[in-house]
Amino acid sequence: MRVLITIIICLFTACIATAEKPTFDTQPPSRLPCGLTNVLFDWDFATGMNGFTNSICDDQGVPVWEHGATTYVTGAPGDVWGTVLEGDYPTDAGEALVSPSFTVNEETYLMEIFHYYDAENLWDGGNVKVNGEVIEPLMGYPGLISVPDGWYAWCVDFQGGFTGLQSGWLTSCFNLSAFDGQTIQLSFEFGSDNTVTEAGWYIASVKVGNDGPVAMTDKTWSGAKSVYR
Repeated sequence: MRVLITIIICLFTACIATAEKPTFDTQPPSRLPCGLTNVLFDWDFATGMNGFTNSICDDQGVPVWEHGATTYVTGAPGDVWGTVLEGDYPTDAGEALVSPSFTVNEETYLMEIFHYYDAENLWDGGNVKVNGEVIEPLMGYPGLISVPDGWYAWCVDFQGGFTGLQSGWLTSCFNLSAFDGQTIQLSFEFGSDNTVTEAGWYIASVKVGNDGPVAMTDKTWSGAKSVYR
């Protein structure tokens, strides 16, 4: 009986907390590819983890990033990295997914991700960081996470991010030119507060390259060389 009363109280408290949250609209998700003509790093997670690793991005956030197949969202193109593959992310989620390091230069200044997100609008979500600095996709993020104050989203609180419901699979482009000459790692950070949960953030691939002249092989020359057209 004591357990039943505790459950009822917890459910009632959660309902009150949820009811106190006003609703806000976010802008439609940006569906803008980079138009890459040269890809230097093609991290397709259907082929494996590709050197990406889990990392702490806040003091006490619950780990969520997993690699593998998912049937929880429709249209996943093979294995993906996702914030709990076969269920909603937990409350108080907070973890980073970190890429291998690479140097930003004229060949690697654009980064494109193919992803899907479904997160409590403006209280949960994910974003991309370099050296702790939030970087925005072209046309910006759909919203600012955790607005107004009163709840705390681990790793991404009061930061722009991918937030809102059922984006569908989309392509987003990031310009890395601000880090030209630097060796960096990309940090895909996801966080949630302590109430409502949804499906989460799923990333199928990450590509890094440029939109310059197309690299091709010149076979008119013995010992083939790379040229541009």
